[in-house]
Amino acid sequence: MILVSACLAGIRCRYDGSSFPDDEIIGMVLKGEAIPLCPEQLGGLPTPRSPCLLEGNPELVFTGKVRIYDRDGNDRTENFLRGADEVLRIVRIYKINRAILKDKSPSCGRNGVTAYLLMRSGIKPSWLQ
Repeated sequence: MILVSACLAGIRCRYDGSSFPDDEIIGMVLKGEAIPLCPEQLGGLPTPRSPCLLEGNPELVFTGKVRIYDRDGNDRTENFLRGADEVLRIVRIYKINRAILKDKSPSCGRNGVTAYLLMRSGIKPSWLQ
């Protein structure tokens, strides 16, 4: 089983209510080979929502040295941490060892909170633009 960013599976969960559907990812989900998850929604953020920006190393979010704010100035750090924890919980339940994530996301991107937690837990993701 593979974890995939839900937006790559065509689920409209991005901050602006859109998705980045990828035919191969959608095929994997339809065949039951992949589970689509959105850490930001799992963390309690609505869709659509004000975009968030993570500046710096995601490790610093886990140590409390960096906070994540949306464009409107709301602190969304706890949502990102909760979402990453929920994704990791699901990964462990399903014994997932591979992830394909959406790059340039404060959760799933190469420097994202969820991607960092997955890598720290032994899962090496690959990314799609």
